[in-house]
Amino acid sequence: MKRAAILGAGLALSAGCGGGQTQGRAFDPLWSSDEGVGIAAFRASFAGTTVPIGADVAIGVEAGGKAIVGVELVAKATPWRFEHALDARPALAGGVAVGAGGGEVFALDARTGRELWRRPAQGKLRGVGDDGTTTLVSLEPVSGRGSTLLAVTRDGAVVRQIEDDSQVGTPAVVAGFAFLPWKGQYVTVYDLVRGRETARVLLRQQTSRAFAQGGALFFGELTATRFDDDIRLGAAGRASTVTLPARELAGPPRWMTPGHDPRPIASGADDKIRLYARPTATGPAGVDSGRFAATYYRVVIGLDAQTGAFAWTRATGADVIGGAAAKGGFALCDADGKVSFLDAASGGLAGEASLGRAIEDCVVQAEAIVVPRAPRTKATAESLAEVVALPGAELVMAQKLLLRELASLPDEGVTRAIIDLAASDRTPPALVADARGVLASRRSGAPAMLEALAWRYDHLAGGKRRPPVGPIADALAAIGDPRAAPRLAAHLLDPECPIEDLERVAAALVTLAGRDELPALTTFFALNRGTVDDEPTANAIVSVTRALVRLGAGEVVAATMGDGFTQPIVKARLAPLVRR
Repeated sequence: MKRAAILGAGLALSAGCGGGQTQGRAFDPLWSSDEGVGIAAFRASFAGTTVPIGADVAIGVEAGGKAIVGVELVAKATPWRFEHALDARPALAGGVAVGAGGGEVFALDARTGRELWRRPAQGKLRGVGDDGTTTLVSLEPVSGRGSTLLAVTRDGAVVRQIEDDSQVGTPAVVAGFAFLPWKGQYVTVYDLVRGRETARVLLRQQTSRAFAQGGALFFGELTATRFDDDIRLGAAGRASTVTLPARELAGPPRWMTPGHDPRPIASGADDKIRLYARPTATGPAGVDSGRFAATYYRVVIGLDAQTGAFAWTRATGADVIGGAAAKGGFALCDADGKVSFLDAASGGLAGEASLGRAIEDCVVQAEAIVVPRAPRTKATAESLAEVVALPGAELVMAQKLLLRELASLPDEGVTRAIIDLAASDRTPPALVADARGVLASRRSGAPAMLEALAWRYDHLAGGKRRPPVGPIADALAAIGDPRAAPRLAAHLLDPECPIEDLERVAAALVTLAGRDELPALTTFFALNRGTVDDEPTANAIVSVTRALVRLGAGEVVAATMGDGFTQPIVKARLAPLVRR
């Protein structure tokens, strides 16, 4: 491809920077697939190469965007801080943190924050790779078109500068070879010493990132493909590729963001709504610990990596804005600068680290750290109920899904939790409707429902809405619990019972009412037969009439059929019932 002019690209280093200038054909779109022959040969020669393990660190941009802060993810580590102008979110790879802004690109020791080097450059940072010797920086030109890649040694010397019209994503580098994803399907293996393409991978999944993790290389975005002996089968779609199971999640969340897009400094919805998974470095392609995690603002959900089935949930104190999947769990970073280590199996809190201040974004690298096992401190139903009850309108989409998970559990405590959600004046209206719906379909927890029917709303104290009588009536009628009859009959005569609930209460009494409820049924009929002016009340009158007829008191209705006080709409609908 034609190499962009140095000044025109707006990204070149100043004169005298050193390093080879590369023109080459590394990103030739007319390349014809060799069916994996070239990459297989390179893989055979590369197989004994060690992929270095990177640092376990978290970095973020402090509020105000004037400095990078970081902390090593080890016990009692002291956070560090480095001031520098920033044009995009810093990046982590290997042992370095890299930032760009103010006409410079710079690298820091990720563990300590010590400056390693800085070079003049323009443009926004896309991503970096690092192997402990060389840092490979991918920059977007100020024009927004094409790419500039800088291979820089630890002393700041540029050993290779690549400029091209192609949009290169986040790179990786190992032992002098750069792995450069581009055009959504290619990964070029580029020899930094000789300045030429060595081999190329063709993949059938969207690919814009190359990254090292756990001693292995991976390529991906929507999926993660391991660079192993099966990479030759990439064009046929048979490489060692991990795909997370599809399931309904709020957002929807993404596993990895596109590697060719510079990330803004301030975290956004796509940072707070994410998937985290760690592909296995050896053996069959899979996900570490058989779990992946989904975040939605302050909500974290653990999911089975094969089926997508729900495993656990928990809440954080602030929005999760970054993180990484670690061995045995997850390291999730929130807007307060706290990193929480969660056990993949249980979701239990296994430890914490802190950046020491509020941050605008967070990048986490968890290479060697192993998250210890942490037992569950709460039953699944209890943790679900707590998360579903969290305040915050932004959480409702995730809470709707978790409410369905909660409703699938038969525990009586679940029924009580759902009733509380449907009744609380702190529950968002959109979630109240869902809670009422799942409550109506409950077939367990009758004691909790009967208890709720005895509530009376306290106008002075507040704190609870009126009990969700209508859904409870539906559920108890389906269960066939006669103990509900006197309490439902009391609500039938309650002037504050909402009309939509009144209709459902009357429908339940058709089957549940006994002779003890006849006074309430008769009174309701007498009070409403001449004043009905809405469809729900008319339906309630019809249901009450059915109950009276079933209990042998149809004459109460028949005696009113010639009465001028009875509304015509009532007479027309009740006549067939009375004649029976």
